[in-house]
Amino acid sequence: MTNTRLATMRPVPQHVVDHMLAGMLGQTSDVLMMQFGISYNTWRKIRAGDPIRDSVARRLERRVLDSNAMGGRSGLDNTAG
Repeated sequence: MTNTRLATMRPVPQHVVDHMLAGMLGQTSDVLMMQFGISYNTWRKIRAGDPIRDSVARRLERRVLDSNAMGGRSGLDNTAG
């Protein structure tokens, strides 16, 4: 018997994608990971309107709608240390 968990999948709302595009610093793997915490493959799915894991979508939406994400500083904590 295998323990299989099916992840809930859903598309990212268009207004979130629009915010991402408006503040995007680039579409390379490194920039997407630094700015939004997603891979290039996830970005391709988002652009196409394909569903991604709900947990990833929720995290991304919080990050994008946070004012720091628009400045390209998402994921960077200058106060640590």
